[in-house]
Amino acid sequence: MRGPDVAVVQRLLGVDDDAEYGPVTAAAVAAWKRSRGQRERSGDLDPTDRRILLADVPLRAVRLMERWAHVGMEEEPPGSNRVPALAILAERLDVRPEFSRMGYPWCAFAAFLAALVGGGRTAALGLRRNAFNPLYAPELLAKARAGKLGLELVSTSEAFRGDLVLFDWDLTGGDPADHVARLVQAPSNGRVRTVDGNSGEAGRVALRERPLAEVRAFARDS
Repeated sequence: MRGPDVAVVQRLLGVDDDAEYGPVTAAAVAAWKRSRGQRERSGDLDPTDRRILLADVPLRAVRLMERWAHVGMEEEPPGSNRVPALAILAERLDVRPEFSRMGYPWCAFAAFLAALVGGGRTAALGLRRNAFNPLYAPELLAKARAGKLGLELVSTSEAFRGDLVLFDWDLTGGDPADHVARLVQAPSNGRVRTVDGNSGEAGRVALRERPLAEVRAFARDS
């Protein structure tokens, strides 16, 4: 297989989008099937598989955040905790006004707003219905541990592209989680690559790489 439809799948899976369905793409498809608990775990992608993959909320969310990073989405003015483009998007998506106006540390907001664009159930429960506080990393961790609201913890070995990464800058005490990002690719060699909102002094959406030791947990939303 080859063509633009293949390239769309490749971009979602985070592999080179050369539009050729070769062994690298097939391996990524097989890994995605394993991560989603499918019985049939070959690298083949039939029409049903493709439809499911294209609707996969974590994959859609991380891909959108990568696009935000590419265009340099950032706070205006710096230090304001407000990103006009995200605030406009949030209002259009019927996000609760106290969230859409921004003005707060927005790492989790960016991660869930991207999921809401992709039809995320967990994101809708937080950002629209206020079933939990989607901006507070410790509460997100607690819900994932309890398996509530479409959230679940995943082990490091099972973590897959698009999963939520909860960082803890002080593993000896304090809040159990301080920062939320989306996983760009599976952890390897003691490192984790993510795309983050509210990253750096300028406050922007950016690709980051950090030690795996700084990760408190991986979680998957739906």
